[in-house]
Amino acid sequence: MSAPWDEFANVCADVLRARGEVRPIALDQARDRLVVGEAPGPVSFIHLVHARTEWEAAPLGARPRVLHRRFWSAIEVPTIATREQVLRGVLPRVRDRAWFSAVRRQAELELGADESAIDESMLPFQAINEELAAHLAYELPSSVTEIGPDRLKAWGLTFDELYLRAKENLRAASQAPWEEGAPGVFVSPFHDSLDATRVVLPELFTALQLKGKPVFIAPTHDIVFVTGDDDPEGLQQIAVWTEEALLEPRAHTAIAFRLVDGAWERWLPPKGHPAFPKLKLLALQTTASAYSRQKEVLEALLESNGHEILVATLRAFRAPSGDVFTACAWQDGLEALLPQTDRIDFVRPGPENTAASAKVWSTTFEIARKTLGELMQPIGDLPERWRVKGFPTETQLEQMALEGKL
Repeated sequence: MSAPWDEFANVCADVLRARGEVRPIALDQARDRLVVGEAPGPVSFIHLVHARTEWEAAPLGARPRVLHRRFWSAIEVPTIATREQVLRGVLPRVRDRAWFSAVRRQAELELGADESAIDESMLPFQAINEELAAHLAYELPSSVTEIGPDRLKAWGLTFDELYLRAKENLRAASQAPWEEGAPGVFVSPFHDSLDATRVVLPELFTALQLKGKPVFIAPTHDIVFVTGDDDPEGLQQIAVWTEEALLEPRAHTAIAFRLVDGAWERWLPPKGHPAFPKLKLLALQTTASAYSRQKEVLEALLESNGHEILVATLRAFRAPSGDVFTACAWQDGLEALLPQTDRIDFVRPGPENTAASAKVWSTTFEIARKTLGELMQPIGDLPERWRVKGFPTETQLEQMALEGKL
């Protein structure tokens, strides 16, 4: 049974105080968060929705560790590490880029339209590819702190030079041999919450004995599965293991990446490959989860600004052939933010305003973009959403439906 909201919030507040937080902590149930600190001093907002999900899923004995790990970056530390301590302890940490995008929207919700204040609150990061990025944190014996622009300025360091040092520190901590969980399939041996982060060290993967180019999936931050792109059995195995690992509370990404010329690219085997259906479905689960998190913060932001814009939901379907595809609906008369999907359904409500009386045309996202560029504008978030206004003409709808059948 779930604990009442205020009971869980007080548990979280007690954890923060036990970790050394000395600022006042207020409970804000309306926004499902803690407000730490008071103006004119620094104020932090700690949102509880994802922490609660992980906390409730954990065994009772593991729950304190969940919250201590969740909140380590939220403590206002009274002392600042020295430059030398940082150089010794700095490490990279990889997250999906959708997380950084959602955090920026959350900052916009809390700080308003002050772009300079939002920039100051954001963690600098290095993009690894379109899906992943690495930021920096330093570890001391009693704390771990994420590194923002203010700390870089205080130490007189640039992000780029500190990122290089962080990779050196991580390389020094990556000497353990990989475990071969099945023929041609390797499992990361580190289990230090930085297993997924080791994608910043491609040489660790090229040294493995694989059939073809390295392919990896990191379903949690503590585990990575690697096989070769020419190993059908290996690809099927990492898909099965990834599906099982996603049952753990701290999911990372179920998207597969392949190493090509030293860079990680999002990858799927060709259609018809035995591992294709499961790997595609796993990747779709990650994308759907990112869109769901994004939808929450965008709806809160639009509501706070007084905008009536629909944040559309990504839907998944299975075709008669067995293929899985995504779709969203664009309704006549509604301004909306659409997820990028395989298919768009254009809906014109009927006179009775019921589903049975509505008229629907369907086409692919690519055909819609080519035909309706002026009506569809990207908003710059990750994953991308498209702001749509107006509605196509009858001629455009018929032509797109003809050209864009899935």
